[in-house]
Amino acid sequence: MQLRFIGTGSILSESMSSSAMIDGRVLVDAPNGSMKAMRRHGLDPLDVDVCLITHFHADHFFDIVFLFLEQGLRRARDRELVLIGPSGFEERLERLFETAYPGTYADIREKVPPRFVEIGDRGGDWSGDGYRIHAVPVEHTVPALGYVIADESGARLGYTGDTVLCPPVEKLAADCPTVVLDTSFPAEGEFGHMGLADVESLADRHPDVRFLATHRDDDVTGSSRKNIVFPRDGQTFEIDGAAKPAGTASGGLVGDLL
Repeated sequence: MQLRFIGTGSILSESMSSSAMIDGRVLVDAPNGSMKAMRRHGLDPLDVDVCLITHFHADHFFDIVFLFLEQGLRRARDRELVLIGPSGFEERLERLFETAYPGTYADIREKVPPRFVEIGDRGGDWSGDGYRIHAVPVEHTVPALGYVIADESGARLGYTGDTVLCPPVEKLAADCPTVVLDTSFPAEGEFGHMGLADVESLADRHPDVRFLATHRDDDVTGSSRKNIVFPRDGQTFEIDGAAKPAGTASGGLVGDLL
């Protein structure tokens, strides 16, 4: 499994808003500016077959309109675009389209037929296209999901989205050898987010898990814990089914094997 970060920043950071692509096909969140950021990193929005949305805040969702436009204005899809997210996804997309480009959604939908998988407050599962997706509710200021993404090779990735430190996040760390997680603040978490102190406590309890800290303010830059990595926008990681031993060096743009 190849994980590429489109953005690693929080809402007011210099970095692009947090988003990632798996194998060039599975998009996790579609924040403001993410389609143009994808192109800068050599990723093609036309290749997205599955889009996971963690929650409907603008810095995770508003470029979903441009994902549809990227695909629908360039060519018609020959199969459905799978859209996985919290309950109300279909209604939210229609409202956002009507605000952004009134009267255009019906035509774009014909060219980019969506298949909505809406996940309620008990979580849920979806399988297809060589992936198994397990969604778990996490605790944020609005309904939000974390995900476990597994492929046919046995690679398994946890992704928290925006959340406080809560039992589902602890479960992701227990079940996944690699976890991408909200690290918004340099110390304690607040406003529905984790801070570095929360992430470091997870790292101490799960020393064999590699944590990839994202959704970061600009002053969240490093940690003494060797199993916490601070990715850059555009950085790529190869992820397998086993944990990376704590203390293993990490750092090229490509090939940080976890």
